[in-house]
Amino acid sequence: MKKLFLVLITSLFANAIWSQEIGETIKTGDLYVINKSNNQPFKNLFFPKPNFIIKRGGIANYKGLDGTIVKINRVYTSENNNLIVDLTPLGSKKFFNVYSNVEANLTKAMESKELQLPNKAKEQSLVQQK
Repeated sequence: MKKLFLVLITSLFANAIWSQEIGETIKTGDLYVINKSNNQPFKNLFFPKPNFIIKRGGIANYKGLDGTIVKINRVYTSENNNLIVDLTPLGSKKFFNVYSNVEANLTKAMESKELQLPNKAKEQSLVQQK
């Protein structure tokens, strides 16, 4: 019984430590790449529905987002303890030629590979272009 209690307490502390490390490594100004590998809609990047994009005069082309490099503007935690980030495309572009920023659930987007870290060499060349 003591061993079970010890294992339970150890796993709780390990989970708490791991959760804090994720939040500490993410900061504003970090760069990520949007990855659209299949024809499924984005689940963890909160883009508006196509009818709202078209109403505002934009082009609802989700496939065109593949490979877009985005920068984190703001990081906060939601009520469900999810790590939410505010993303802006790098450069003077807008999403769908209308929206300047969108929100994303970073932890789930990284797990589902909707957002990925860019290569270090590519990231350095992008920072130099700014």
